[in-house]
Amino acid sequence: MNEPLTYDAQEKVIIALDFGTTFSGIAFCFADQAEPSVTSIQNWPGAEGRSAPKVPTLINYDPSDKNTFTWGASIGWMNQSESVVGVKLLLDPSQQMPHYLKITNVKRDIKKLPKPPVHIACDYIGAMYKHALSEMTKAVTADYLAICQKQFVLSVPAVWSDAAKNATLMAAKMAGLHPVSLIKEPEAAALYTLQSLNFSLKEGNVFVLCDAGGGTVDLISYQVEAVLPRLQLKELVSGKGGMAGSIGLNKRFREAVENLVGPDQWHELQKQKKALFQAEKQFETEVKAAFRGGESEEYLINFPMVKIDDDAENGLSCNCWTMTGRDVKDIFSPIIDDILKFINEQVLEIRGIMLVGGFGGSQYLKTRVEKEHPNIQILQPAEAWAAIVRDLRGAALSKMPRKAEVVSVCSDRHLGVEAMCPFDPMLDKDQPTSMTWYIYKDEDLRRDQTIKFPFFRTIEQAYNPQDLIFCDTLWECGDRVAPDHRCKGEKIKSNCVVTSDLREIDASNFTRKMVHYDLVISVASANLNFSLEVKGKAMGSMQVQY
Repeated sequence: MNEPLTYDAQEKVIIALDFGTTFSGIAFCFADQAEPSVTSIQNWPGAEGRSAPKVPTLINYDPSDKNTFTWGASIGWMNQSESVVGVKLLLDPSQQMPHYLKITNVKRDIKKLPKPPVHIACDYIGAMYKHALSEMTKAVTADYLAICQKQFVLSVPAVWSDAAKNATLMAAKMAGLHPVSLIKEPEAAALYTLQSLNFSLKEGNVFVLCDAGGGTVDLISYQVEAVLPRLQLKELVSGKGGMAGSIGLNKRFREAVENLVGPDQWHELQKQKKALFQAEKQFETEVKAAFRGGESEEYLINFPMVKIDDDAENGLSCNCWTMTGRDVKDIFSPIIDDILKFINEQVLEIRGIMLVGGFGGSQYLKTRVEKEHPNIQILQPAEAWAAIVRDLRGAALSKMPRKAEVVSVCSDRHLGVEAMCPFDPMLDKDQPTSMTWYIYKDEDLRRDQTIKFPFFRTIEQAYNPQDLIFCDTLWECGDRVAPDHRCKGEKIKSNCVVTSDLREIDASNFTRKMVHYDLVISVASANLNFSLEVKGKAMGSMQVQY
């Protein structure tokens, strides 16, 4: 008689998700293996017969039932125009759009959605995860997978606001992912790329990691702290970037077609979904990656099943547009210029610039960066276009610090509180409160370092339980020098409101009418984690509202 199978409940599986603007993916690894290997999900619904580590970030809801939807590659081209596209970007409506893209009303776009962006992200992430579980059972039994401790890590843009990162966490938790942590996309890219590249790294080497994706471009400078026994990186300059991703190229391509054919024919072209879809697909697959910057290059863009007037002077003939290198360069130029500006804002004494991400595989981007920085090695890993795989493997590596890790980050802002203080007539004229900063911009923060914000309140001796609920506003400031008063800051704004609930704490912890407590912030990869302490011990509960 065969012995029944037994499993160790301590086995841990790391599941990494890249929820992207245009494409998304999932990878996993069993962390307790001697040499953990990261496996990407390659088979997706609707993409039968085609293996790929990524799936389109599209979701289409049934008009009569918002709980019914199709997603990813299951959405046919006829329904793509009615699908929710780029919902990831709507999680951070505060991001400033570049001047060279048509201004859209973000609030209006959100109102048009069938659900709030967080709920749409939850539906999509949940569908991905459910499918990934079924694929993972091809590698291990369902019983084994069920008892494994699951640890989730989700990559997010470095330039996102804390509110957007929190919204991403909420969407993941609503989808059943718990415990889940965040990692900055360029950090995930750096961990995998630097560890896998076959060239010598030395302590002190500095690299700029340029992660050019679909929606955003993120740049962070890293210094090699140690190579052996494991790779350790230090964030040297806080992340920079913006909305200069390749989705902007797609929007500018549509604008170029509209300008080419004129308003009347553009209106007719929009009615012929297949013609416009085919043209956009050709631009996506045949032009964006191949363009090298030469004005003599030519690319053919077809508009099937539609009649467009010939315009030989501008390359239109027989429903086909012959795009010249100059046409393509006009589409690329403002976005490439933004990326070059972001790179120039990073450190100067660097050994190399790494271009990764879907847009990072662009030959024209590499050519322009090489021209801008002729004395710096420009690295474009072979898998740069496979951005999903790189980010997923890097995200998984972040949970295996014996392989590679980022040991410190650089604060991108001041963070503190406003409080009453002893009045100084020279410094505090007409200002009853002043700022106390606990984290300073460009400060070197060790990973998992904790910073304590001490608070105290005065309460009546005959207090009510509700008197032990306190609200405190955390302020952030992007100015070079932290201001003494809130009104003097140019780039100062509320980061979040923290509600501390001390009702369950024994009254003996309070001295007379004074209530002392600490708001404790720990530094993670992409976000700050909050907890509450009284006399050095975790007590009470708290909520953070962005």
